[in-house]
Amino acid sequence: QSPERFSVLPGATPSGPKNVSSTGDWGVLPNPASPAMLVLVFGVLLLGSIALTLGLYSRVAAIVVFVGVLSFEHANTLIGNSGDGLIRNLAFYLMFAPSGVALSLDRFRRSRSDFWSFPLVAPWVLRLVQIQLSIGYLSAVWQKVQSELWRTGTAVSYAMRLEDIHRFPIPGFVTRSTMITETLTFGTLALELSLAILIWNRAARPWVMAMGVLMHIMIDYSILIGFFSLAMFVTYLAFLPADTATRLILATRDRLRARLRGGERHGACDGHRLG
Repeated sequence: QSPERFSVLPGATPSGPKNVSSTGDWGVLPNPASPAMLVLVFGVLLLGSIALTLGLYSRVAAIVVFVGVLSFEHANTLIGNSGDGLIRNLAFYLMFAPSGVALSLDRFRRSRSDFWSFPLVAPWVLRLVQIQLSIGYLSAVWQKVQSELWRTGTAVSYAMRLEDIHRFPIPGFVTRSTMITETLTFGTLALELSLAILIWNRAARPWVMAMGVLMHIMIDYSILIGFFSLAMFVTYLAFLPADTATRLILATRDRLRARLRGGERHGACDGHRLG
């Protein structure tokens, strides 16, 4: 078959431009899509995202999110970024994961008494998310070192001077300092390579993950990159040990319950005084 058949933009004939395929391939949006169709698909995607967050019909919601994000990405390849791609991949993994078995509305509907229990499940989907994170950082490093800007230590300097994508202003002494920008450029490469490799080492994992969180906070502070940093933080949770996650969740629950009970007692006392 012709190369055009396997590309991502729907709506062209075989004799049309490269990277174009027939209507409906790789998504549900036709090309061109009417405003009503765009709003409809976006609305369904939004509802699916809310349902997936709440754990309501989790597997179906994951399919909706995956198909919705994929459709918008392939309808216009210029509107997406790395955050959209990561969310799409995570939704793909969640289609096969039992994500509704705990702390979800699915769990609440099945058994309210077991809402705070955490049944054992096969961890292979979680392992795929971990591999995604590691390969993502390796790929980022490999692509960066192909660029002369990263090899010469000037890439971060250019990124910090793209004012149209700035979230907050960056001090001039940072963007004008060769030493600072080279340190940030080569430091980013070293940190991403460390995250790709050392995150598999239990002793080094907390340290490299802490540095990774700091790096993504700095990126999100300075550059408008959509959901990318938040999606990376969610991916980091795949490396949180199950017993640690359970302990933190239950401790947070007990702390909130204690505060609510304390507030109720305080309100009751105030009511008695007024009476």
